[in-house]
Formats: sequence, structure tokens, C-alpha cells
Amino acid sequence: MVARSVFGAMLLAFVGSTLVEAGEVKSGIPVGKSVGTYQAVKCGGARDGVRVDQQLCYT
Repeated sequence: MVARSVFGAMLLAFVGSTLVEAGEVKSGIPVGKSVGTYQAVKCGGARDGVRVDQQLCYT
């Protein structure tokens, strides 16, 4: 019984801390900010003359 209540308390603490952290996550570019140079590898999409697996640089 003691192990079950300890496990329950640990699970509750984990879930509670996860929910707090999840509320603070912000993604995307902030309004008014610019995007710096970045590299990507094409893995699919439009037929635009760029081959799949080609490394691309965006500025």
C-alpha cells in the first residue's frame, strides 16, 4: 500500500510540473522580429526543380 501511495504522489508531481511547463512554451517568430539565415534539406513537396535531399540555404 505504501509503494502505491508513493507512486501516486510521484505521478501527481510529475503531471503537475509538466502542465506548468507546457503553459510557458511559446513557438514561432515574435511579431516584428526577423528570421536569420538558416539551412534546410528538402524532403518532399512541390515539383519546383529542387531535388529531394538537396541542402538549401535561406537568407
